[in-house]
Amino acid sequence: MKPIPPIHFALTLAALSALTLPVAAQDEWSFDVAPYLWVASFGAETSLPPNGPDPRVREFDTRISGGFMIAAQARYRSVGVLVDFNWLRLNTEALNPGPLLSGVDLQSDYIYSTAAMTYTLPLHGKLHAEVLAGARLWNVTTDFELKIGGLTAFESSHSETWVSPLVGMDLRYDLSRRWLLLGRGTVGGFSDSSVQWDVFAGVGYQFSDWCLATIGYRYLHEEYTKNNFTFNAEAQGFLVGVGFRF
Repeated sequence: MKPIPPIHFALTLAALSALTLPVAAQDEWSFDVAPYLWVASFGAETSLPPNGPDPRVREFDTRISGGFMIAAQARYRSVGVLVDFNWLRLNTEALNPGPLLSGVDLQSDYIYSTAAMTYTLPLHGKLHAEVLAGARLWNVTTDFELKIGGLTAFESSHSETWVSPLVGMDLRYDLSRRWLLLGRGTVGGFSDSSVQWDVFAGVGYQFSDWCLATIGYRYLHEEYTKNNFTFNAEAQGFLVGVGFRF
């Protein structure tokens, strides 16, 4: 039996999530969270299990059927801990399964989580910087189904999990008392089988010491290959958020 070909899809993603934003070092404990709306284009290519018939379908419709995203950061003076959890479920259906099948369905679940230690650099003036180091976990699960037709019905499930180290930095530059520039970047993998980066750039408006509104652009890229499994994904788009510090 021939391997099932990779599935390609692209869609528009709107997610209400949480994002920690860079702030100056605090004397004692502080907690940061920022709900935001990220409207992004999301494209991914992932290999399916190698066993099963070739459905010979090339047109698919993909939609979001579920998702949950949250991030939080706790700091004590200059040292902190950042945790970020993301889950997304996509359902893909064949537009024209052909005369041999009554349907071709693919359900894909993506879990994308980060845990890192952070340290606020002892800078003075308008520039504030925070470095981070940790690990990022990915879990990709696919449930594939060929519905009965001229061909025999077929079902399969496949799951892959991998963890990659990462490093990064948050930057903030105070243009004035209220307006500021924001930037964040992480890079990870550092191997032939795993390459990843995630960058954000935008502007912010400081309503008070505990409330910050932001608008900017975010880009995420992930490449992973191991044995017969391949996963390549990109997401990019504008986001608007409001950050809170406690």
